[in-house]
Amino acid sequence: MQLRINGERVSVTLEKEKTLAEVMQGVQAWLGGAGFVITGVKADGQDLLSVSPAIWGATAVESVQEIDVQVQHTADMKVEHWQTLDVWLGMLADEVKAPGPALEELLSNLPETVDGMETNPFLPSGTDDLQRFVHTFTGLGSAQVRGWSPEQRDGASRLIESLRGELSRRIAEAAQPREALARRMSDLRTRVEQLPQVSVFLQTGKDKAAMETVIGFTDTVQSVLALVPFLPPDPERGRLIADLNPVLRDLVAAFDAKDSVLIGDLLEYEVAPRVTRLLPLLEHQA
Repeated sequence: MQLRINGERVSVTLEKEKTLAEVMQGVQAWLGGAGFVITGVKADGQDLLSVSPAIWGATAVESVQEIDVQVQHTADMKVEHWQTLDVWLGMLADEVKAPGPALEELLSNLPETVDGMETNPFLPSGTDDLQRFVHTFTGLGSAQVRGWSPEQRDGASRLIESLRGELSRRIAEAAQPREALARRMSDLRTRVEQLPQVSVFLQTGKDKAAMETVIGFTDTVQSVLALVPFLPPDPERGRLIADLNPVLRDLVAAFDAKDSVLIGDLLEYEVAPRVTRLLPLLEHQA
């Protein structure tokens, strides 16, 4: 049996796989581990994704000559979505300045567009630009927008341009993720070194200083992790990040509960050691 990925021949050794379903499960797991999503599959010319696996799953491997799998990397999908979103926002900006026939359709697409922004975020943490955007346009029809004052149009235009500016930045960083990562690594290491101060701040009543330290750290970590999908895969790095994410959520919950003891313990014994182990792997990529 011959396996092709995006038309390129790939060497594959079958072990215990006896059916086409078992082969596809293995291929999907292998590709998924490298960050790829299957977008199409053909077995001897038959489109497998268009029919139920119950129809072809039990097919014996020996009877299949060739499997052709089409894939796309998740990083590429993120960037394509951002590029499409940038075009949509550009069209909306034009309609806000001079409302025309396209305005009604753009506004009707607002809910799914906002869903896409939330699913594939591009804004830095702490900004309320998305909430402001939603508040500005939700529930409006073309007639209401056409009735806006010049000040309302200017405010909406500035907000859209702010969103497009962040999109451009993220797209540019995705094109050169190593360089973007290198610019952040020194700041991240400094932030990690500052974490032991948080317990001291909390014990001495300096809650504001503690909060600023933690917020600065979490913002930097999030900006670094946002670059990871665009880097070459690294199983060890992926394992450490998967281990870190729930601890960061616990840290946020501890701050919400104002549990200073738990905050100090999480930072010293859970967060800092995990990020310290992650740093060399990120610095190697940078």
